[in-house]
Amino acid sequence: MTTQHKPSKPAITDDEKAVVKYLRDNPDFFERHLDLLADMTLPHEQHGTISLIERQVQILREQKDSHKKKLHALIHNAQINERLSDHINSLILALLDAKSLDDILDIVQSRLSKDFEADTVVIRLFNTGHPTLSARPDIIDWSEPVLGAFEKIIRERRPVCGQLKHGQLESLFSDEAGQIASAALIPLLESERSNTCYGMLAIGSHDRDRFRADMGTLFLAQIGKILARVIKRALEQS
Repeated sequence: MTTQHKPSKPAITDDEKAVVKYLRDNPDFFERHLDLLADMTLPHEQHGTISLIERQVQILREQKDSHKKKLHALIHNAQINERLSDHINSLILALLDAKSLDDILDIVQSRLSKDFEADTVVIRLFNTGHPTLSARPDIIDWSEPVLGAFEKIIRERRPVCGQLKHGQLESLFSDEAGQIASAALIPLLESERSNTCYGMLAIGSHDRDRFRADMGTLFLAQIGKILARVIKRALEQS
């Protein structure tokens, strides 16, 4: 029968002795270097003092919990984006079936109110002189000073969210302006390079935090482009 010998441990060098002495003299070293502690692997063959191992496990658990929270947040955001995408696809299909400008306006207002939980949805079209628009009593004359209140938004060609100015709220929401605490304002342009703006789509909320200045506007911009194109088609066919 052969005898198995455990591999001998390498001799302790002077550098290692210096490290051991430093750690003994500085018992709070790992508290000041938690990242180093989390990377360490220690054998656990004895049941003596294991506070260092326990602390390492605690850090690893905290890291695991942090990663889990981040993963849940990513999944939650992905689910929200998926629902938004589904709602936009449904909106596009409904708009493609619209037969007139009235149909378009009704579809947008009903769909956004229901699917996007908007308290108020308003579409204000510029009176470009087209007979269909000129005959509509709900088409306002967006001349100065009204148009000037939205000049920057039109020029920058992208949606804005947050708290609008009093004059903007009055122009968009009329009698309901006092109830709107936050809003998304979308210029109706076929693309970022388009020279024709057909008007504004305003989505208002009674919740101050529903639309924030720092929120993403990708989906809002997509809605604006789609709506501009179907409005253009409806005007050309009328």
